[in-house]
Amino acid sequence: METVSCPHCSLTKEMPAGTIPDGARVRCPRCGERFTYSRGTGPKASESIPAAASPPGAVPPRPPALPEPRRPAAPRTLRFTFTGTAKEYFGIWIVNTLLKIVTLGAYSAWAKVRKRRYFYGNTLLDGSPFDYLADPKALFRGWLIGALAFLVYTAGTRYTPGVAKILGFVFFLTVPWLVVRSRLFNCRNSRYRNLRFAFRDDYQEAYVIFAGLAFLVPFTLGLIFPYLIYRQKKFLVEKSSYGRTPFTFTATGKDYYFLFLKAAGWLVLLLVVVMPAAFYVASTLAEGGALLAGADLRRTQMMVGALMFFALPVLYLFIVVYVQTALANLTWNSTNISGSRFVSRMRVRDMAWLYLSNAAAIIASLGLMAPWASVRLARYRFDTLSVEGIADMEAFRAGFQADVGAAGEEIGDIFGIDVAL
Repeated sequence: METVSCPHCSLTKEMPAGTIPDGARVRCPRCGERFTYSRGTGPKASESIPAAASPPGAVPPRPPALPEPRRPAAPRTLRFTFTGTAKEYFGIWIVNTLLKIVTLGAYSAWAKVRKRRYFYGNTLLDGSPFDYLADPKALFRGWLIGALAFLVYTAGTRYTPGVAKILGFVFFLTVPWLVVRSRLFNCRNSRYRNLRFAFRDDYQEAYVIFAGLAFLVPFTLGLIFPYLIYRQKKFLVEKSSYGRTPFTFTATGKDYYFLFLKAAGWLVLLLVVVMPAAFYVASTLAEGGALLAGADLRRTQMMVGALMFFALPVLYLFIVVYVQTALANLTWNSTNISGSRFVSRMRVRDMAWLYLSNAAAIIASLGLMAPWASVRLARYRFDTLSVEGIADMEAFRAGFQADVGAAGEEIGDIFGIDVAL
């Protein structure tokens, strides 16, 4: 940077080096006077020289004005939107389902790419879509390895019980590797505004978290479980980056313990209040069937039993939905990048209604409403997600990334390993 000062009104501006050539005639944007710029010593009043004589009537050339410095963009809030429709996705879903059945699952790689490209392409942030760039052939090679591993594991656990424990232990030890490889592959093949995401492959920390801490869960009677979830979320967020810009995570272990304590409170309320109240009603009706005029005692007991049969799963579902929703909100609200923060505003009652109504629609339609349920859930999740404090999207820079194999992604998918935030 170099300083340019007007010798007439003392206006001073910082300019990138080399912007104004040495000896150039410039005009001050404040006072309009012209002077000659000399690099090294800078302009002085004594260096101001009159303009060269011009023929009568000629218009003298206008000296270049000092360019205005670039002002930083004001922080703003960017919102996610989902533009997919159930009708569009149904066409993709039904073809994927039929081809997976016909090919005995071999079409799974192409089905996954088609599905993700649709959901990525219809997920917009500030009006720009995301892209999924994975090659189905790479996923298919990973699927073959995963299918073979699944067959070996299934056969071993069924026909040779002695080997089942060994295979289970081996699979347990591969989980951290699968998590890292899956995350590497998905980030490498995810793009926004021509800039890819990335993930740092720290296998040592992955084994400490996904194997070491997970191994301690039964020995601590589950008390370490909230801390395990916290470390897993922190690992997945802080090892990820957008181009060269890493994500940061601000939550603490206390936040996750508080969340699970609230969930435990709901469970205690279910076991201590709801269930005893239901049993009390049932026993009261058993002692005096006359409480329900004209009702048969046995029929009354069956009605109470049916009520409990349906009420308890609903209450249990509410607790599960509460944990999932609260975890998602806490994780997103603790994720930051370059001074900006994600904000998730999902509500438990909304999510509970979505899950219940989606399940009812899928059962009633024999599965044909599954695309509608997926689109509906995705739309709600993205409609409640935003990024606050983004100033300039052009400030993010790309970084070099090598190709990543898809074996970890497909093996983890076959064995049901979820590495999402």
